[in-house]
Amino acid sequence: MPLAVQRLRSPDGGPVSYTVVGPNGLAVEPIEDFLAHLWATGLSPNTVQAYAHDLKDLFTWLDQVGLDFRRLGLEQLAQFFDWLRRPRASRAPGVFMLPGMTPAVENSTLQRKRGAIASFYRFHARRDESVPALLGELIGVRPTGRYIPLLAHTQRGRPGAESYSPIRIHVNRKPPKTLTPQEIDQILAACRRRRDRFLFALLDESGLRIGEALGLRHSDLHLRRGQVHVVPREDNANGARTKGMKGRIVPVRGELFELYADYMEIEYGSLDSDYIFINLFHPPIGAPMTRQNVNDLVERLRRRTEIMHFHPHALRHTYATRLLRAEVPIEVVAELLGHASSQTTAEIYGHLKVEDHRRALVVAGVLEDEIADGVITE
Repeated sequence: MPLAVQRLRSPDGGPVSYTVVGPNGLAVEPIEDFLAHLWATGLSPNTVQAYAHDLKDLFTWLDQVGLDFRRLGLEQLAQFFDWLRRPRASRAPGVFMLPGMTPAVENSTLQRKRGAIASFYRFHARRDESVPALLGELIGVRPTGRYIPLLAHTQRGRPGAESYSPIRIHVNRKPPKTLTPQEIDQILAACRRRRDRFLFALLDESGLRIGEALGLRHSDLHLRRGQVHVVPREDNANGARTKGMKGRIVPVRGELFELYADYMEIEYGSLDSDYIFINLFHPPIGAPMTRQNVNDLVERLRRRTEIMHFHPHALRHTYATRLLRAEVPIEVVAELLGHASSQTTAEIYGHLKVEDHRRALVVAGVLEDEIADGVITE
């Protein structure tokens, strides 16, 4: 039996976690130690699950080639990434691939796996000096004595730095898809329930992630101040959570609370629940909405409006783009979005600068106007 990712839940109904089990049905210890660390530091179950699948692939390959993860070098790791690019059916031992075949895995997926492996090796390098920090820097005080990462002498940057990228994966970042004001109006008009209209208006007005919205309680809305408070919570019954457990306060317009009042008066009524977004029309009535509930709703709205690029995160991208176009400082936008730093915001929305430069050239008469609604026509 191959390695498998297994879902874990505590007997008291606590947060979900994941592990990787071997053919004997027992957890693979190095992976389990790392995933337990991720869970203890508050990473979301979805992130832990993704890391579990990435490390399952690594240990499947290690087993095939007969290598110990503690003795893995960069040359062997490069072979692992070549193996990842194969179709799954071709990853079996003894199967050879002809050169020039199209990779089966996108570079964005490989980049995520690279990040997972880098974190895994950093974790173990801090516990055991015989384990190399293969793909990342060893940050902070070294608890295991003097340690220099493998091929540290090849790195660039400041003297003594311990960061290097021996295996680089280039990813062409696509500009995030946004919605026009007309499309947002169409989507809100297509909502047949006040709850749904308020949900998507909230996402458009605040830039919240859908998980953050589904975790909102009534006490998180401050009507007189015109604020939505994003409060990190571990105990949401629907599994919703704030990314990075980072709370924040987002100012919104007063019109949004009028939609909330209509929703509460006409649909929510006398139901007793702390959650704002709950099941009202299908059982279990009164239970907080889940991501699957929202996914089903989005599919219905796509069919009604024929706006196939609509999804909750598109509203977040639209909110951020609107703020940056209005020249709100990027540091403020990063805080409102709950990003770890303004660098994250700049990386996601860096394409806006190029579009702004092009518009400036159009105004100056250097270029013809080929832009409509922020899209360059081919």
